Amino acid sequence: MTPPQEFFEAYLREKAAVYAEANTRLEPVLAKYFGEPLSQRAQDFLLRDRQVVDEVSQSGSSAMVITQAHFRIGNMRQRYHLAAVGESWKIVRIDRPCFHCRGTGRQGKEICRKCEGEGWYDSNQKNVG
Repeated sequence: MTPPQEFFEAYLREKAAVYAEANTRLEPVLAKYFGEPLSQRAQDFLLRDRQVVDEVSQSGSSAMVITQAHFRIGNMRQRYHLAAVGESWKIVRIDRPCFHCRGTGRQGKEICRKCEGEGWYDSNQKNVG
């Protein structure tokens, strides 16, 4: 079976290739519609995938990958849940750090009610507010 880190790094490579292809079509659109001074920053509006694998853990037929993306204003983490399917993996859930407790799992001395102390929330949930 493909190791989870190898699977996930292949996913990031393929996604980056798709972004690069889309950017070749997006650049002329930005040039057409952006005026000054915005056109000087058109590169900032291209698609980028800044994710790097930070941590990988596996337990039987499931695995978890934590990534980090670096931005000027800070880092953004995501946690991917993988399930074994045949000889590979599928991403079945994506979590983000809880915005109520900022990923700490606590609000003051109390356990965060939003994430129930886990520090993460399922970004696929409809009601995250």
